[in-house]
Amino acid sequence: MTAPPERADARQVKLRTLIGAAQTGTPDEDRGIESAYPSGTLDDGSRLWILADDQQPERALGSALLEAAGRKRRDLVVFYDDPDSAAKAARRVQALDPKPEVRLIDGRASRLVDPAPLPKRSVMPEPPDRFEDICYSSGVDPICEHGIWRGEVLGLEVARAVDGEVMVGVGRADQETALLLHPGRPTAEALVEAADHVRAHRHSGAGAHPLATLARERWLRHDLLKESTRVAITDLTPVDPADERFGLRSRSPAPAIGLDGGGRRVLVVCTVGVDTAAVPATADLVLREVPDRVLVAMPPSDILGAVERAVSQLAIPAAVVGVRGSWERPG
Repeated sequence: MTAPPERADARQVKLRTLIGAAQTGTPDEDRGIESAYPSGTLDDGSRLWILADDQQPERALGSALLEAAGRKRRDLVVFYDDPDSAAKAARRVQALDPKPEVRLIDGRASRLVDPAPLPKRSVMPEPPDRFEDICYSSGVDPICEHGIWRGEVLGLEVARAVDGEVMVGVGRADQETALLLHPGRPTAEALVEAADHVRAHRHSGAGAHPLATLARERWLRHDLLKESTRVAITDLTPVDPADERFGLRSRSPAPAIGLDGGGRRVLVVCTVGVDTAAVPATADLVLREVPDRVLVAMPPSDILGAVERAVSQLAIPAAVVGVRGSWERPG
C-alpha cells in the first residue's frame, strides 16, 4: 500500500534529516540526494538508506534487503524507531556479508544498535500420551515447534496438544469451537474427519480455496521431508522456524536440517512467493543452527534475481533452488 502523499513527504524529510546527521553529525533535511519510490527510501548512487515503516518495523530489514538487491546496492543503512525491532535486525545482520548498518532513531539523529541476544533452540517436551499414535493412524504428521506439539496434514495444522489434551480442528479457532460444540467426541474420530477435510482441498489443482493456499511454505517443507532427494539432502528433519507463528495466516519460512553427500549440515528453508521475511529469518536460523551451507527452496516461478542476490548475501554458502510444490504437480 502506498503511503498518503502527506505522510510520504514527512517520511522523506525525516529520512533526509537522519542521513545528514549520520553523515556529518548535523541534521540536514535539504541534502541533495535523489528520492525514489517507495516512501522512506533514498539512493545516493552507491548506498541505499531506508526508514523502517513504524507500522510494520519487523518486516523492514527483509524489505530493505530486497530493495537493495533489486538496485544492486551492497551498502545499506536501515533506520528504526522501534528499539526491539532494531535490536533483532542488528542480530540478524551478523549472519550477512556485507552487514547492513542498523541504526536506532534518537530525536533528529540516530545511533548504532547493539544486537539482541542470539536465538536459542526450544526444548522439545514429551508428546502427550498416545498423541503420536493417534496422529500416525489418521495420516497426520506429529510435529513439535516452539515447545508445542501439533498434528499437520500437508503442512496445515489439524490438531494441537494443550495441557495434555488434544484439541482437533483446522487451526486454533476451529479447535476451540469444536471443543465447545462436540465435547467428549473421540479424538481419533474427530482427527480423521479433520484430516480428510483438509486433504479434500489440499491437492494438485485444488484452486484458490483457503485450505489449498494457507501455509504453502509448510506444505513445501512437507513435500521435501517426504522426498528430500529432490534437493540432494538426506536425514532431513524439521526445526523451529525463526519466528513463532500465531495462526494459520501467519507466515514464517519453514526450515529443516539435513546432510548433503559430503556429510555437511545443510539448512533448508522453504518459502513461497516473495516473502520479505525469508532472508532475515534464514539469517537468524544460520546463527541458531550453525549449518555448513543453506538452500532456500521455493517454487521456480517465484525465483527472482533480487531474491537470489539477497540470499547470496548470507555469510555462508547459500543458494536458491526451485522446487515445485505438490499443489502444482500432477498426481
